[in-house]
Amino acid sequence: MLLSLSTLLAAALSGLVEPVIADDGGLSLDVGVDVGARLPKVFNLDVSWDEYSQAGLEREMLLVNGQSPGPVIEVDEDDHVIVKVNNGSPFNTTVHFHGIEMRGTPWSDGVPGITQRPIQPGESFTYEFDATQYGSHWYHAHFRGQIEDGMYGAVLIHPRRGDPKPFRLISKNPQAIKAMEKAERKVYPLIISDFTRLTSREKWDVTVESETEVSCYDAVLFNGHGSVSCIPAEEANAHLSDVQKNLLSLVEGAELTDKSCLPASVIDAFGGGTGKPEKIPAGIFEGCTPTEGSVETITVGRATLDKDEWVALDLVGAVNFMTMAVSIDEHDMWVYAMDGSYIEPQKVQALILTNGDRYSVLVKPHKAGDFRIRAGAVSAPQIIEGHAILSVKDGSSSFPGPAVVLSDKSHVSIGGVPRSEDVVFFDQSTARPFPPSPIPARADDFFLLRMNLDGASWLWAMNSTRFMPSSIDMAEQLPVLFDPKPAGSTDTNTTISTRNGTWVDLVLLADAFPMPPHPIHKHGVKMYQIGSGVGPFEWDSVNEAIEERPELFNLVDPPRRDAFASPPTEMDVAWIAVRYHVTDPGPWLMHCHINNHLDGGMMVVIQDGVDAWPSVPEQYQTS
Repeated sequence: MLLSLSTLLAAALSGLVEPVIADDGGLSLDVGVDVGARLPKVFNLDVSWDEYSQAGLEREMLLVNGQSPGPVIEVDEDDHVIVKVNNGSPFNTTVHFHGIEMRGTPWSDGVPGITQRPIQPGESFTYEFDATQYGSHWYHAHFRGQIEDGMYGAVLIHPRRGDPKPFRLISKNPQAIKAMEKAERKVYPLIISDFTRLTSREKWDVTVESETEVSCYDAVLFNGHGSVSCIPAEEANAHLSDVQKNLLSLVEGAELTDKSCLPASVIDAFGGGTGKPEKIPAGIFEGCTPTEGSVETITVGRATLDKDEWVALDLVGAVNFMTMAVSIDEHDMWVYAMDGSYIEPQKVQALILTNGDRYSVLVKPHKAGDFRIRAGAVSAPQIIEGHAILSVKDGSSSFPGPAVVLSDKSHVSIGGVPRSEDVVFFDQSTARPFPPSPIPARADDFFLLRMNLDGASWLWAMNSTRFMPSSIDMAEQLPVLFDPKPAGSTDTNTTISTRNGTWVDLVLLADAFPMPPHPIHKHGVKMYQIGSGVGPFEWDSVNEAIEERPELFNLVDPPRRDAFASPPTEMDVAWIAVRYHVTDPGPWLMHCHINNHLDGGMMVVIQDGVDAWPSVPEQYQTS
């Protein structure tokens, strides 16, 4: 049910609704009578372009309510949510609510040219949707590279209390289960991002001028906090991976820069050597100067050290380019949810976090002290690490601060290499949905999407063709939602169409080598990864492939999420197969969530349910 802001304000003035301004800028509405809908939650997000300091560096940024990350949008499952975005910046923008299905409200998905026109400077746009799913999500700008300007924040949807939870698979102790449920209700969002002193426009201009992908960053941030650290050359070189060594060998005499980055000449050589890396200004790939920024600290108070107490964290991958290994010194993590949905819990010491990922983890502190929460890059272009602190206070003691100095006993080294054979990484392939989520044995439709470099290190294609947002005037283009292509249209291979109620197989083929992994995010409904393989996809459908090579597939309990990383390729091409159910008609973007690759054209539009296309409310047609 759509409730307009004017309706809500009228209700407030009439006494039916009492507005309450939250500390984070959100507006809750306490309804005194039954107005025909669940209690709405209203948030105002004011976007501005201002000087701001992160990692000890000053730069202009897109702020949300004067901060970056923006305020947490915190609601309950089944709430009706209204988010009004007021664009006080000098740029067009939109907001996407990453991981949220937008069931029945595709006009609130936030993609310019696809579901809406951009929000122009001085204008506002109201997003309305129902919180039909619990868990950890996030919102971010979806206009070109603006995530890198700091426009993002966490979305936390608390689950219904009576629904099944997987905590009894961690412990049979009723007190422990109760403590885990308490921790989940107080879950702490921890947004991990990579930070560059360049604005997104500056970075894009450098990319176009040099025809080389800019892949070197300044810091790793936790909830916007962090510092620039310069790794000594001997330490960085001691942690070079085989992939990094092979890439360095592409250019004679190439070495890591003092930012521990592969030099621009190597990035260009990887893309075919067609660029002009010498045009990249000094200070982007080299010139490391350490800073002393702030440190995000999560403080846990305990009555006694042996009390059954847990801490819940939502780890949000707001990284733009890097893939990170995340761990907590001297502590295990129980991963109980992935991309906002429960899974059968896994006890691990580390996990791989890529662009857009969310993992909900439970941690049981076992002693007082300060412990680093680490995030270190495992992607090839750079060796870099940042940290937050888990500070455990022993309430039974009288000491004013930590019981021990900051722990330095990490589970993984810089570069994500386990420090012992006992270190267990999260295994997505065994991340079974909880409760079980069955899928059919056969799909109704099939599409093969070929992903590849398209002539340079900064140009990427999905479905063999680039879809470049920078080449389109989004303010003038009629959004696809308002003007869908007819079913069966073949005028462009950047748009594919499906029928409502069908099951669809997509094969994501990394069609060249070497190629890094690509975190492929589909807007709308989640997908199941049902198979993978090395070499060409030789069949006319996934159904046929399953009949010939059943050992490559899992149709019993495959992992389910809104983004899957394609396999890296070194000596041969490789593929993954995903399956999803078309239940929400509308135009949904599918794209690589590495910001450079998205800007470089790696995306397609999927018109789901063209035979049951939604009617767009009048207020959104004119927005």
